[in-house]
Amino acid sequence: MKFSIQDGSPLEGVLTYDESEYGFSFSAQSGESLSERLGSVGVASVLIGTLQLEVDIESREVLFAWGYFPNVPGVVAELAAPQFNPGRVFISSDHSFEPGVSFEVPGDRWWVSYDPSSGWVAIRLKDAADAKFVQIASGTVLGVDNGNLVAVWLNPVFAE
Repeated sequence: MKFSIQDGSPLEGVLTYDESEYGFSFSAQSGESLSERLGSVGVASVLIGTLQLEVDIESREVLFAWGYFPNVPGVVAELAAPQFNPGRVFISSDHSFEPGVSFEVPGDRWWVSYDPSSGWVAIRLKDAADAKFVQIASGTVLGVDNGNLVAVWLNPVFAE
């Protein structure tokens, strides 16, 4: 599974973390903006634990993050969000994507850090110093290093 970055604008909307349900959700700013990115085949997900990255099957574009993720408190740390550019991320893979079916993102030992002062949640394999960071949706930044997904940075609105 390889990830590639292309120029483009992020999907506008609101990423929310519901503390009572321990989960992320994404609401697109408009149904029209989301439907412009969706093909006719449906969506699947790639997983980091229980965090899901929604993928349009036809284009293989990663759209946004969502899902049950009780680890948000993880390790409380002061985080400096990476420098990122707006863009789009696509997946190439030998896997046949099917509606509603999920695939695990390669990588062991994803670690979670949370900065309560800034609201950033970092899910990383490593420091990802050489990664390129791209904002694919409001509140969602992906770090790609040499075709591998190495980081997901989330900046949600917290709801109780």
